[in-house]
Amino acid sequence: MGDSHLSRRSLFTAVTVLALGGRARAEVEPRAHVWPNGARAAVSLTYDDGLNSQLDNAVPELKRLGLKATFFLTADNAHWRLADWEALARGGNEVANHTMTHPCALAGYTAGRFETAEIDRMQGYLDRNFGPGRERTFAYPCGYLGLGHGGRHRRFARYRRVLERDGVVAARTTAGGPNRPEDVVADPLRLHAFEPTYEGDGVAAAMRYLNETVSRGGWAILVFHEVVPEWRGEGDASVASHNKILTRIAQPDLWCAPMGQVFDYVESRWRRRA
Repeated sequence: MGDSHLSRRSLFTAVTVLALGGRARAEVEPRAHVWPNGARAAVSLTYDDGLNSQLDNAVPELKRLGLKATFFLTADNAHWRLADWEALARGGNEVANHTMTHPCALAGYTAGRFETAEIDRMQGYLDRNFGPGRERTFAYPCGYLGLGHGGRHRRFARYRRVLERDGVVAARTTAGGPNRPEDVVADPLRLHAFEPTYEGDGVAAAMRYLNETVSRGGWAILVFHEVVPEWRGEGDASVASHNKILTRIAQPDLWCAPMGQVFDYVESRWRRRA
């Protein structure tokens, strides 16, 4: 997907090479990661764009299961039901910056124009309606990490500088395997995420991803857009599939918390180890 983040192989192993009988053998030992409540892994549920279907169809199931999530809002959508989003935030969910208008074609933007029109204006909208002083997290619209013209590295660096100037502490992409805590600390503006129902309805892909996360002791970030009674096409999640995924996430081997909360936990524990 254009400039979207490419998957990186995540490894949660320490490899020790031992010489046995003149022959080297690699032994793989899992690294121990400690998550709250005795969980084996962490997961964050994220919902993009501030869509009515999230309020109507996703939030009731989140409440039923006692799960909290992150909602990356755009002002263009959120203002229609602002009171509902405000109530959701008061209930312990995270609301965060997904730009004012969700632009995907970024080649025509200068860094200054993008920062002013899309990042700063949206941050002001969030501060006015949800209160200042919240830790700033971000989701890249369309998963695109490149801003303006030039080569890929230049475009990526330009976007990163905009987010850093605006005080963003963690930013989520739309691709990649489960996050290793060490990688989160090293590069918090390129967190991996997975869209489990983006290309088709069903839960098998989500279950594989979550099981891999548990086996590696990592952090999964899942991305949803429309949550609708029946899957209609790219980007949707049916209510049935969405609810099955949430039921799995509610199991005790996973610690589910908003993205900013998990990031704070990872940074506080793993930065001390660096």
